[in-house]
Amino acid sequence: MMRMMNNKTNVKIFSIVIAAVFIIGIGALAYTQMATPGVSAASNIGVVDTSRMMSQENPVFLKAASDYTAYRNQLTTEAQTKIDAAQDDATKQKIADETSTTLQNKDMEMAKEVREKTMDAAKSVGEAKGLSVVMTKDTVLYGGVDITDQVLKKLASDAK
Repeated sequence: MMRMMNNKTNVKIFSIVIAAVFIIGIGALAYTQMATPGVSAASNIGVVDTSRMMSQENPVFLKAASDYTAYRNQLTTEAQTKIDAAQDDATKQKIADETSTTLQNKDMEMAKEVREKTMDAAKSVGEAKGLSVVMTKDTVLYGGVDITDQVLKKLASDAK
């Protein structure tokens, strides 16, 4: 093998063969990584505007807000009755603190429920549209397919 490398013609041929294999390999790699013509990578990413999910447009949010308001009013009325009946300030403060904690827990529970239903609807719409990823709009710098309206429609149809 070393005798063959001493010949300059053999070295040139060997170098040309290695360069050709390298170029063909790079070309094959580029070909396999190319997207389908006419389809950009951004079209596989769905985006959802989360600010619209926590607004009057979302029927799930409206129902949760209504339920929370009714629960808060009931709990506040009950707590006020207990506070009025309490004798000392420490007991009154304890009742107020418990009521506040209960309301915070209920708020977190309802927000989690809205978030889960919204994520389920976004996943469903994303799968139906053939999207590989669905992200919140504020995490995407530019591009992507905005599916917010379809998610809101899905939530509205599920609510009925």
